[in-house]
Amino acid sequence: MDAREDPARPPAVPEAPDAPGGRPEAAGAPGDAPEATACPEAQACPEAQANPEATASPDVPPSPKLREGPDARRGPGNPGGPNPLPAGSLWATRGLLVLTAAIFGGTFAAGKSASEGAGPLTSAMWRFILAAAVLVPQCAMSKEGFLPRNPKPSTWLLLGLSGLTGLVMYNYFFIKGLSMTGAGRGSVIVTVNPVFIYLGAVVFFGERLTLVRILGMGLAVSGTLLVVSGGSLSALLSGNLNLGDLIMLCCVASWAAYSLLGKLVVSRVSPLAANTWTTLAAVALLVPLTALSGEPLSSFAGFGMKTWISLAFLGILGTGLGFTLFYRGILALGPHKAGIFISLVPFFGLLSGAAVHGEAITATVVCGLMFSLAGVALVQKY
Repeated sequence: MDAREDPARPPAVPEAPDAPGGRPEAAGAPGDAPEATACPEAQACPEAQANPEATASPDVPPSPKLREGPDARRGPGNPGGPNPLPAGSLWATRGLLVLTAAIFGGTFAAGKSASEGAGPLTSAMWRFILAAAVLVPQCAMSKEGFLPRNPKPSTWLLLGLSGLTGLVMYNYFFIKGLSMTGAGRGSVIVTVNPVFIYLGAVVFFGERLTLVRILGMGLAVSGTLLVVSGGSLSALLSGNLNLGDLIMLCCVASWAAYSLLGKLVVSRVSPLAANTWTTLAAVALLVPLTALSGEPLSSFAGFGMKTWISLAFLGILGTGLGFTLFYRGILALGPHKAGIFISLVPFFGLLSGAAVHGEAITATVVCGLMFSLAGVALVQKY
């Protein structure tokens, strides 16, 4: 089946960075830049691979944009367009998207809790083992089937690289960083993700730089620096920064690479197949890496209830259910309207950090969040 005939897929042509993250289906021309989401925790979802222009949370998916023209406004007649909903269903869909943002935001508190009972590689390994248990049956029952159609060796290579960058590396830095910094701070730091994705689109896909987007990048980076430095210019200049905050920036770089690779991946396989196979690739990589790292594979026998609950939240809710709900929202409302809800992720990240770990929500962190979101909005809109 042609990618354009599959209503389960997001639209085919991504634009400039937008952002967990949506995930579009097929790659566009070199001039089309990937969209960026605000939260990296979106990474493990099929559509996140589909669209490099995602939000900024590896637990938040990149959100695709519709093609311009009359077809983009059609509902059931156009697989890429939103499906009209009655008023009751519309509010129910909005409610589910708020729930999705809460799940994505909660992955930061869950990741910090997991880091207290397991090493970063062990946590990532079990997260994706649990996620695979959700994704493999979905993929097997999909129209495309479990195996990609006519896969080329280069397709498997791209899937493997996507699993390495967006799942293995991102989640290692995610858990490691959260073990040294606050969950709320981490959720704010990763809002700068769309900026990194946009810069990658400029370098690799020929996206055009504009003055407004440069201003937006400056605002977003300023917001992140404000959070990382705690509002202290002297701390910033002296390099006296929290190591965990800096490791969270490595999450951003990993997610940007994953999103840009996703632009190529989804031109070959469906978002669901891409997500499933990158998850399986991550498991295949994480098992030997965990064993070689000195984190014993048998350590799961000593996990407490808190660790298992955290890993289940990350794998089943954050990776499986969260992205399923998010892409149902995209089909119902369209990617732009659904993507707006992703801006709630860092707020829920701050709230979950305060509720679960007793973290203080400081004026500096909130101010940094406002700067970052304003900058990302400029990068995505113009």
